[in-house]
Amino acid sequence: VDYSCAIKLSTPIAVMSAMDEAVRAGVTVRGGKYLEALAAADTVVFDKTGTLTNATPAVSRVISFTEASEEDVLRLAACIEEHFPHSMARAIVAEAERRRLVHDDELHAEVQYVVAHGISTRVDGREVSIGSAHFLFEDEGVARPEGLEELVDREAPASSVIYIARERQLLGAICVCDPPRPEAASVLARLRAQGLSNLVMITGDSERCAAHVAGELGLDGYFAQDKAAHVAALREAGHTVVMVGDGINDSPALATADVSVAMSDASDIARAVADVLVHDSSLESLATMRELASRLMGRIHADY
Repeated sequence: VDYSCAIKLSTPIAVMSAMDEAVRAGVTVRGGKYLEALAAADTVVFDKTGTLTNATPAVSRVISFTEASEEDVLRLAACIEEHFPHSMARAIVAEAERRRLVHDDELHAEVQYVVAHGISTRVDGREVSIGSAHFLFEDEGVARPEGLEELVDREAPASSVIYIARERQLLGAICVCDPPRPEAASVLARLRAQGLSNLVMITGDSERCAAHVAGELGLDGYFAQDKAAHVAALREAGHTVVMVGDGINDSPALATADVSVAMSDASDIARAVADVLVHDSSLESLATMRELASRLMGRIHADY
């Protein structure tokens, strides 16, 4: 008597049942192998802005470094950022609208979006760059004013900072406050209880801002700049890595991880790349999926 068919069917049926349960929990998993990777993972890498922090950040301060007014700096930034689906960009555009600044009549073209760094374009025929400090001062060659870090630390100690320059002259800084999500600390505690021993954050923000958020949430570490390279390095070191992100700039890191998770308000490209799609705005789904994946693998191993 041959009982092999029942054994062969047990695993795919268990996987299909787990994927169905995930859908009922508001999560889409693209295949059983990603549930296996979720169960085996020891490391979770979180993007900061829009993932660990509030999905709707707000501008807390606009600083001008020239004769241009704060409104001029914000208007120019909103003119460029209105075309990019990222929470920081949305915060800048929302602040411009709140101040009733008209920013949709400037002519700009030749846009170059540098993933995880910033945007370079031309507005009214003049070169404009907007993005992280690394992008402007190192990649674009913008002169860094003396005492810049001290000024920003004093004006907005816990904010993320977006810099904007025109013709390689620094125009201003836009400080965006994005506090941690209310459920972030409890979700991290659940993940640790589930055996995930290495919870880290990757962000393009300054060392100061990254250290503040990592310390507040009790993360095991944080990295800056090249997200995909850091994820690849963790995998090469023997870790099984889950990457959680939402922005266009997270896409290379999402594609590099063993399993990637995109939040509900993620950009289209992030959701296209991700292996697991969360349909609500809470991080709780990540802990729920880890628990589901672990139960699935326990059932499969018990069957054999």
